[in-house]
Amino acid sequence: MRLLTLIGKELTLYRRDIKAVVLLLIMPIFFIWLFAQVLSPHLFTSRYSQAFEIAFADEDKTFNTQMISRQLEELDYMKGFITVHKTTEAKAIEMLKANRIAGAIIIPKGFTASLYSGDNYPVTFIGNRTQKEQADQIKNQLISAMNDLSAGQSGVKAVWHTVRDGGATPQQLDHVMKDSVMDFMMQALGRNEIYEEVTLTSMPQVRFPEYFTSALAIVFVSFLGIRGSRSLAEEQELGMLSRFRTAPFGMWQIFSGKFLGMFLLLWVQTALLVIGASLLFDNYLGAQAGSFLLLFTAIAFTVAAWSFLLAVLGLFSKGTELLGYIGTFLLAIIGGNIYPLFSLSDSLQTVSEFTFTRWAMQGMLKLFSGDASLSVWPEVSMLLIIGGVLLAVSCALLPLARRK
Repeated sequence: MRLLTLIGKELTLYRRDIKAVVLLLIMPIFFIWLFAQVLSPHLFTSRYSQAFEIAFADEDKTFNTQMISRQLEELDYMKGFITVHKTTEAKAIEMLKANRIAGAIIIPKGFTASLYSGDNYPVTFIGNRTQKEQADQIKNQLISAMNDLSAGQSGVKAVWHTVRDGGATPQQLDHVMKDSVMDFMMQALGRNEIYEEVTLTSMPQVRFPEYFTSALAIVFVSFLGIRGSRSLAEEQELGMLSRFRTAPFGMWQIFSGKFLGMFLLLWVQTALLVIGASLLFDNYLGAQAGSFLLLFTAIAFTVAAWSFLLAVLGLFSKGTELLGYIGTFLLAIIGGNIYPLFSLSDSLQTVSEFTFTRWAMQGMLKLFSGDASLSVWPEVSMLLIIGGVLLAVSCALLPLARRK
């Protein structure tokens, strides 16, 4: 009964500033919307190549070679960092000597006609040895384009031989030849997606609102927990802790009531935030209710342990609340809640394995993915371990704080 009374006392502390509590429930919804609508294209788009320039010398000047030129300029993954200079072969050589370009593509005169006749005049590529990485990108792109043309040429030959073997007249062969050349070669040259861009990550497949709900929910839940971290220090300053020590119930009940009060409040906030955001943004909620409850409990326990540790540290220093906000923000960065985890360095990804922000986010991503084969037990276990360590450290510091 006494423990329930102490838990109720702890919960009343948050009613003193109900506006701040409501704000911490509304602001996460706004930030989830903001990240999903405005910032997601920037956070999930990475380029690992510096801008560079190339020369394109078209000595053939046909419609087909113009399409090859446009391929280099219109590929989505090349836009914004490659500049194509359309020039002559002589000028391209000069630009190479002056180290202005990463490479030069030279299409010889009669190139298109050679494709029709089967002579296949070669396209020349001259790379700049001082810009080898950029030159290799263009060379690989050019090889892909030429392979497309070769495939189109093979299709033309297959059609021609089939029609000839079927007994077509010379006039019919000529007509079929012209039609098939136009059809196959136009399709080959008209392709604008030589490469398929794929991001390799262990992150479950989810929508942007689901991703940012998982990422930001734990951050704002932690912020609410920090609001209660000053309670022990305030009680000490008011002399209430000294009076509690003379009370008939033990100090362990005081601290247990404070921790359990934090835990219950954080559990409710986690559930309200995740369910509220899911209803607003149509997040997937088809996972088993038991999995959500289990993960919510583990998150609330770990954040409560983090908040309780800050509360104990508040007995030593008045700046602990500020430390809590800065520390939570730092944990969010390292845990991949602010910037995608797969975009962080290997060393930071290793450090993130010791943060509760990462495991809470990863657990919710699994639930939002709807993949029944993904279990949240690894995340729940890590959250409970991290929370247990934080709680153990708090208990070890309490005797020191009481002597202070």
